[in-house]
Amino acid sequence: MTVYTVALSKGGSTKTTTAAEVVAALTSCGRRVLAIDLDQQGNFTTRLGITDDTDVSAVASDVLTHESSIADAAVPSPSVPGADVLVGTHDLTELDQKPEVITSLRDQLPLIAGEWDDVVIDTPPALGLVTLAALAAADVVIAAVACETEALDQLGRLEDVIAARIARGMRPGQAVHWIVPTRYDHRRLLDREIVDILQETYPGRVTSPVREAVAARDAYTAGQPVSRYAPDSPIADDYYDALRPALGLPERERATAAPVPVSA
Repeated sequence: MTVYTVALSKGGSTKTTTAAEVVAALTSCGRRVLAIDLDQQGNFTTRLGITDDTDVSAVASDVLTHESSIADAAVPSPSVPGADVLVGTHDLTELDQKPEVITSLRDQLPLIAGEWDDVVIDTPPALGLVTLAALAAADVVIAAVACETEALDQLGRLEDVIAARIARGMRPGQAVHWIVPTRYDHRRLLDREIVDILQETYPGRVTSPVREAVAARDAYTAGQPVSRYAPDSPIADDYYDALRPALGLPERERATAAPVPVSA
């Protein structure tokens, strides 16, 4: 079982969109996936089709505080067959006052390895204890970095926090393994410069970029990953290409769609 954590302490950095695409890509290969929403806004939960009408007996915060087991709290995703969800709620905000949650997922997830093939964790736009818990549990850390200066700055902050708080003891050697440039438009000079900076600073860890698209927002409204909502869209192709090396996915058969240009 592989645990993937998607993180960056910058709101609007496409963490949730990217995490949902990780879930969709893994389940498309027949893998059973547990999706854990650690953002109190619950956007990952919504993007995987969970609504207020969904029968939920326990939520992610209950699991982190050992008030519920993972198996009891997980609910099937209505929009992604093969995925189950630990629902994110406002209760998660209270956990930043409970340092014991930092190692909760790291210790609990190995116990359910036979139930799911992979785990995908979406994190809040902050580097509090809940995010640290997700980083301590991760086998693979994926940073979704929108092509914005602010997001680029926060990537360095994420690496510093991992080095200081996680890699020294809780998860020796932990690091950012993959960086996905998102909201990319090759016509914008800044976007091209940011991708160049990422490739120079993190050689071998930067995926192909994912273009900006209205389909990503529409897919959220529909409660689906974008590759489920618009499987033939260019952004769906971009995400699959970007995530393929990180997830070990096979080549995708698709309709002819132009690859996203990296330079003008």
